[in-house]
Amino acid sequence: MGARLDVAMDSLSAASLSGWTPIRVSTTGEPQVDWAIVDETFSDAFFEQTIERAMRRPFNRIFARRTTLSALEGGADATGLEPNGFIFHMSRCGSTLLSQMLAQLSATIVLSEPQPFDALLRLRGRLADLNEETLAGWLRAMIRATVRPRPDANRLFVKFHAWHVLELPLIARAFPEVPWIFVFREPRAVLGSQAKSPGAEVVAGTIDPRLLEIDPGAAFQSIPSDEYVARTLSAFCAAALSNKELGRSAFIDYATLPDIALSGLAEFFGVAPTAEEAKRMLEVMRLDPKDEGEVFRPRAEKDASGAIDGLATQWLDEPYRALRALALQ
Repeated sequence: MGARLDVAMDSLSAASLSGWTPIRVSTTGEPQVDWAIVDETFSDAFFEQTIERAMRRPFNRIFARRTTLSALEGGADATGLEPNGFIFHMSRCGSTLLSQMLAQLSATIVLSEPQPFDALLRLRGRLADLNEETLAGWLRAMIRATVRPRPDANRLFVKFHAWHVLELPLIARAFPEVPWIFVFREPRAVLGSQAKSPGAEVVAGTIDPRLLEIDPGAAFQSIPSDEYVARTLSAFCAAALSNKELGRSAFIDYATLPDIALSGLAEFFGVAPTAEEAKRMLEVMRLDPKDEGEVFRPRAEKDASGAIDGLATQWLDEPYRALRALALQ
C-alpha cells in the first residue's frame, strides 16, 4: 500500500464512518482498522491493487482514519452487500482467472484476497479472550463495511487466500447461507509452480503449522521445504473435503476451465450470463503470453521431476482423486 502520513486513533463515532472503507487491519498490539475513501468498484485481480491506487490520492494520505475493531462492529452497515459466493482454492490452480471471469458479470463485485479478512482470521490465538462467535461477527461486520450496495453493483463474490480453507468452519458459521467452491489442480503442476516461485502460504511460519497438523518444531527444523509445501497443499485439500457438507459446496477442476465457469459454475451460483457477459468472461482468459489471442485452455502438464512425483504420490494423489470425484462437470 502506498505511503501515507501517520494516523492518530480516530475518536469520532462509528456512525461517522459511513462512506469509508476498511482497507487494512493491524494485529500488532490491540487490533486497529485503517479506513480510506475508495470510490471505485473492486475490479482488480487483487484487493491490494485497488487499495494501492486509492492511497495515492492526497485526501487519503492526509485524512486516512484509524479505529478499534469495536468501532467496525458498532458501525457496520446492516444494509451492507451480502456475499453471493465464496471462492477457496488449492493455490496455483486458476482461481484468480476464475474470480476475474466472475467480475465480468454485470453489477458484480469480486473481493480478491482482501488483507482485512486475512488479518482477522490471524487473530485466533493472539487474543486470549477471543471466541468463535466474536470472530465470526467481526467477519460479517468487515464484509458489510467493505462493500455497500450501489446502483451499478448488487452482487458480491469473495476469493479467499489459499490457507483460509482451513478456517472453513468459522467462515461457514459467519455466513451459513453462502455457497462456496474449492478450485484445485493436478498436484504435480501445483508443486512444480511452487518450486519455481514459492507462495507465502507454503513457507514455514507464514501460517500456524498446527493448522496443518504439523508440529511447530518440526516445521522449522526437520521437515525439508519441498515436503512442507506438499503437506501444506495436502492440508488445504483435506480441509475442503472434510468440510464439503458445510453449506452448499462445489469443486472445480482446473482442467475444466474456462468452460465450467460458463456453465456449471454460473448455474451453481445462480447466475445466467448474457451473451455479452459470456464474451467478456472469455476475454479475461486471453492472458497466456505464449499463446496470445487464443482462448485459455489448461496447459498440458510437463513431466514432473522424480522428487516432485514422489511428494505428489505420498501427500496429494489421494485427496486429488477424491476432489476429482466431486468436481462439477
